[in-house]
Amino acid sequence: MARSSLALAALVAVVLATAGCTASGDGAQPAGVSSSPTPSTAGGLQALPPTIVSPGELDGTDVAVVVGTALVIAVDDGTEDQWTGTTTDPAIAEFSAGGSDEGATFRPGFEARKIGSTQAKLTGPDGREIAFTLSVVAP
Repeated sequence: MARSSLALAALVAVVLATAGCTASGDGAQPAGVSSSPTPSTAGGLQALPPTIVSPGELDGTDVAVVVGTALVIAVDDGTEDQWTGTTTDPAIAEFSAGGSDEGATFRPGFEARKIGSTQAKLTGPDGREIAFTLSVVAP
């Protein structure tokens, strides 16, 4: 009986000792909470949201987008895959086609790749072209 009590006490001590351990090293994280980094918290950075605009807001404007994010075009439902686009410098920003994939619908847009400015053109399903300047800026 004394042997099983000792084993139980040792087991409880081990559980209590390890319950307060965290991988973060600062001791501020409660036990039972995962400390593995997520895309929004890795390296202390938070993911920034995309810039969302309608096609009518773009014509002839200069749109600023934070590097590493996207300019998402809020197009009419059902037309997502009918929009095309180009930039004069794809190293700064590149068009990303919209459409459906495995039940998810994606809006067309431009991915902001590096800081700089480029001319961009968006063409709608009716053939209308919308020209604007896309400036990729630091966060």
